[in-house]
Amino acid sequence: MLVFGILMGFVAGPLSDKFKVLKWPVGFSTIFLAIGTLSLFLLRNNTGIIIYAFAAGLGMGIWNSLDNLLNLEVIPDPDRVAFFLGIYNLGNTITQAIAPVIAAAVIAWFGFSAIFIVSFIFSLIGGISMLCIKSVKR
Repeated sequence: MLVFGILMGFVAGPLSDKFKVLKWPVGFSTIFLAIGTLSLFLLRNNTGIIIYAFAAGLGMGIWNSLDNLLNLEVIPDPDRVAFFLGIYNLGNTITQAIAPVIAAAVIAWFGFSAIFIVSFIFSLIGGISMLCIKSVKR
């Protein structure tokens, strides 16, 4: 994951600038994460882990290099950037606080492997939501 994450960190930004695309790579980055988590659920062996590491490394590298730019592109009022970035940060913090509670409930009710399906679903929802952003054309 680290290798692919670093590689995509150096590659995704320049490619995004060159081809003038932003929302599509960020949206597909979470879909890469979804594919990775699905491989862990379906394969449950070393091959699943390798596929996960490849897909999640690509996804996280793309996400880390382009997500903040996408955040800046969707801010509705350029005079209140700090306020909206604060709201964005609050949204990230709240979800990071709630995620372990959801994970514990999913594991308690459905077993450990169900967490991969939940992760798959949330990753797909996030990716599809980003692809539906209308204020960013690229």
